[in-house]
Amino acid sequence: MSTITRPLKILLLVFLWGALLEDTCIFLMSWLVPDLWFRVFHGTLPVGLSLALLRRAGGQWLAFAIVQAIALWRWPRAPIWLVIVAAARFSDLFTDISYVVSAPSLTLLGRIFLLPPPLLNTLGIGILLCAYRRVANEFLPTAF
Repeated sequence: MSTITRPLKILLLVFLWGALLEDTCIFLMSWLVPDLWFRVFHGTLPVGLSLALLRRAGGQWLAFAIVQAIALWRWPRAPIWLVIVAAARFSDLFTDISYVVSAPSLTLLGRIFLLPPPLLNTLGIGILLCAYRRVANEFLPTAF
């Protein structure tokens, strides 16, 4: 029987809380002040379908926030939630990279805030899966 070590638990909680805070903030920004998003990250105002696409992404960020909040609450009794969050963060790797590569303009702040997420998601996925592997054998595989 293997248990999660204190340093791994700290990394896990820092990642989950940090990702929850980030996803909640960018969801709120995309819906409440989308012009700020475009000014800060692109130095422009939204045109055409860009506002609708930003709000669509906001829906995904809200889903991430909800899954991460559930994981923070449930993972000690149902570690499968760590895998669920890892899968969600994995899906975001490709959207993050696609966005940075295809954005016609990025401000300095845009580069500072949009370039690290793929690396941080990769690191977070490793933390989540490592923690799951350490605690999963203590639970039934179908525990939710």
